[in-house]
Amino acid sequence: MDKKFAVFIDGDNISPQYLDSIFAEISQDGEILVKRIYGDWTTTNMGSWKVKVFESPVRIFQQFRFGPNATDNSIIMDAIELCNQSNDINAICIVSTDADYYSLALRLREIGKFVLGIGKENSKPIWQNACNQFVFLENLNRVSLPQQNAHSLATLESSLPEVGKLLDFAMDNSRSDNNGWVSFSDLGKSIRSRYPGFDPRSYNHKSLLQLVEAFSEDIEIRTDESQPPNYWARGIKKIESEEADSTGIVKRFMGVFGFIENEKGNYFFTLSNILPQSRDKKLRKGTKVRFSVFKEPNPIGEDNAEKNGKASNVEIIEE
Repeated sequence: MDKKFAVFIDGDNISPQYLDSIFAEISQDGEILVKRIYGDWTTTNMGSWKVKVFESPVRIFQQFRFGPNATDNSIIMDAIELCNQSNDINAICIVSTDADYYSLALRLREIGKFVLGIGKENSKPIWQNACNQFVFLENLNRVSLPQQNAHSLATLESSLPEVGKLLDFAMDNSRSDNNGWVSFSDLGKSIRSRYPGFDPRSYNHKSLLQLVEAFSEDIEIRTDESQPPNYWARGIKKIESEEADSTGIVKRFMGVFGFIENEKGNYFFTLSNILPQSRDKKLRKGTKVRFSVFKEPNPIGEDNAEKNGKASNVEIIEE
């Protein structure tokens, strides 16, 4: 079905740094009709959200902390009410790591709504399993684009996002096939989810195709023989970087997962990330390995899950 989403964000529970990537992730699966964020806007911890909502079109809802679950209860009541009032909404996204929403997810599914949960990897299983689909925040790409605050921009030219970063964001946050190809329709959809005013003509190009062709060193394009033709794009640098090998030593290995250490930081890997030819070899602390970088470490992450990178194609290097 074509999903029409209402998005409810627990601002007391989620950092604003994820907002753009959250909307980009949801937009890959459907259209967002309602965007709401809840929290006690009188408190200092919502200060960073106050800056963010000037950049992104989202409705804010005030909820004083009259109890430990005040924000949760407000979201639960409003989600049920919206579903009863609107026939257009057939999908609900709840953005929170708080397991208190599991009962809401089950109720929404009972009345035929698709439920997408988005939260951190430490979300309780009961909350994850109550949803039709659950996405970890740590798996979302977070790319900072120039702020679009009209009060700080004097001209149209200065208000335009830098096109290279905009395309990078769209390529990273669009649905792709197993070979990394992204359809131009999904590419354009991801761009507009971040910057609704996007128009190739603002960059002196007649179409998105011409704009992408200007970055032929970074993005390759393929087409088919349909009339009119369909187009797909794939990031050249991204493919090359994923295939480039890094080396490190095993920091620790617990049988089914472990960590690799090198000069850039720690990289998490699982047993399935070890290449078949290396799985029958002894893997212990200090073992030297070669691997592909799936995600670079983020030293300013909020917790270890964010700070650690991720490794794939792990191969033991014979001494």
